Amino acid sequence: MEVAPKRRLEPLCVKIPLPLIRAVVDDFYERIQDHPTLAQPFAIVGDWDLHKERLTHYWWTVMGGLPYGDYRYALGDKHAPVGVTSPLVDDWLALFHATMLDHLDPDLAQRWLGLASGIGESLRLMFAPR
Repeated sequence: MEVAPKRRLEPLCVKIPLPLIRAVVDDFYERIQDHPTLAQPFAIVGDWDLHKERLTHYWWTVMGGLPYGDYRYALGDKHAPVGVTSPLVDDWLALFHATMLDHLDPDLAQRWLGLASGIGESLRLMFAPR
């Protein structure tokens, strides 16, 4: 009787290392500052360097990397003042995906987009009109 090989789970951070995450995050937030619908809501960001560092760390840990900073993430609290709407989430995801495709092969971009889409859905649910 042949034993099936053990399945080895490989966190996404193995395929998308920290410097590449940082490059995508930096490029994405540079693009946001000039985006026709996203620039205004993101004008609330006071320190872009700190914002990019926090989001780089966030994505690193979401992809399975070990935390290297002591950041707290409060999705609802951080996004409430922005006025999140479903169309803004759509624009955010589209711009994020386009940015990823400029740095990653399409398969890896799609895998990261899957994570981002889950966050987008959480935001849609949190801020849906009642």
